[in-house]
Amino acid sequence: MIEFRKVSFSYDGERPVVENLSFTIEKGESVGLIGANGAGKSTLMKLLLGLLSGTGEILIDGLPVTKKNLPSIRQKLGFVLQDSDNQMFMPTVYEDMIFGPRNYGLSKDEAERRVDEVLSQLNLTSLKHRHNHKLSGGEKRMAAIATILAMQPEAILMDEPSTALDPVNRRTVIRTVNALPQTKLIASHDLDMILDTCDRVILLANGKIAADGKADVLLRDQALLEANRMELPFCLQGYHGKQNDT
Repeated sequence: MIEFRKVSFSYDGERPVVENLSFTIEKGESVGLIGANGAGKSTLMKLLLGLLSGTGEILIDGLPVTKKNLPSIRQKLGFVLQDSDNQMFMPTVYEDMIFGPRNYGLSKDEAERRVDEVLSQLNLTSLKHRHNHKLSGGEKRMAAIATILAMQPEAILMDEPSTALDPVNRRTVIRTVNALPQTKLIASHDLDMILDTCDRVILLANGKIAADGKADVLLRDQALLEANRMELPFCLQGYHGKQNDT
């Protein structure tokens, strides 16, 4: 579904932010993208979406990420931004959620059905006609995720999806993500969430891949994490065993 072939990018033309990245993510995989601040996670996401252009080649479902292909590629990808204020641009949650499906040609009835299904799935029906500027940070975060799910993309990219969520909404997001059949790439400092939602982890350090493997192996490697300015997931600091989702 996603393939990087020797991809590099630099903002200043000198120091690369990502350097010679090569990896593939198969359809249906759930992959966590981790690393300390400045490791290159957000830049990698922007390269995927064609918001930035570097050297090498990126393919989405076999399509090269080029200017000509961006309309098709962006229908395949749903991106949950780190800052919900940059994502929610319509007056109400309903208007934001229906905008994408309608823009892609769905009838009003079908688009509204999707909106209602997603809101029900996330227990957010009460937010449907709320004004975005009146939502709390956590409510806006959940609404931003709902907006992307209503578009039913083939792959979902999430940049720090648990930011500003209270424990109840955080668990709702985890359960929702785990139930999604789409390919998922989740960039987060919340390693407990990564452990709960991802089978595989790609660890970035200084723009390069420092490790790539099974989540329940890499996220237990204290020496590896500490060498890359991270700590063990909180649920593993006092005992060993995957966090229970109940």
